[in-house]
Amino acid sequence: MGIGELVWDLLPGGRQLGGAPVNFAYWCSRLGAEGYPVSAAGNDNLGQEAFEQLAGTGIDLSYMQRNALPTGRVNVTLSGKGIPEYDIVEGVAWDALEADAETLGLATQADAVCWGSLAQRSEVSRKAIAAILRATRPECLKVFDINIRQHWYNREIVTASLRQADVLKLNEDELPLIASLLDIGKSGTEVIAELIRMFSLRYVIYTAGADHSEIHSAEGLLSHIPTPKVEVADTVGAGDSFTAAFITSLLQGDPIAACHRKAVETAAKVCTIHGAIPRRP
Repeated sequence: MGIGELVWDLLPGGRQLGGAPVNFAYWCSRLGAEGYPVSAAGNDNLGQEAFEQLAGTGIDLSYMQRNALPTGRVNVTLSGKGIPEYDIVEGVAWDALEADAETLGLATQADAVCWGSLAQRSEVSRKAIAAILRATRPECLKVFDINIRQHWYNREIVTASLRQADVLKLNEDELPLIASLLDIGKSGTEVIAELIRMFSLRYVIYTAGADHSEIHSAEGLLSHIPTPKVEVADTVGAGDSFTAAFITSLLQGDPIAACHRKAVETAAKVCTIHGAIPRRP
């Protein structure tokens, strides 16, 4: 299950449905798992359109919520290399996420749960996410895709989530930010090793954009794969599909190297399409 934001990315070429946890759940479902997005949309036209588009993908929407706030929107601009920059609208439906009985029931059955820092910007949703995580079984794989956006994070949110996590996903921009935020006076792989030690993490998934990605554990670097060269439409949702592919393969019992390879291949394909969730799967 992916918990957090549901947004319309308002791209230069038109709007695309996304939000990291929803993207994660969608790609898990595409890769053979049962993916459940846990988020909220408004009782507005964008909310209705979001539900209709997600329903068309075949993903289970039983745990999606509706409320009186507007549906989430993100104004996205792209650099010359297709790299997105985000202006995330505040006070939207997923800022009022609820940990209702149905969602808590799903959490007790989940094999993996993925969440990030952005969806915790409001106290209401932060408390709901914490309650959902508390409801999971000890063997549930807890994945913190830190997903730092704008100023929507702080030391308290990041530390509390890392204490819950088994797996941390972060990229080359987020690594130095976290090192500074947590006063880790090291750099590069030393920061990753320290994060694993401090928070007893099983794995750290580290992506370095067009260059490479890595999987780390307490044993050190487990896998390093150069990023494939593809014709990039945009990179929106690529990291989320990477995480989904790695976690899905891990739950299926694949070796770490195979999990990593699947993640790299999936993310590369997503980079060749516009947006995170294609209108026609």
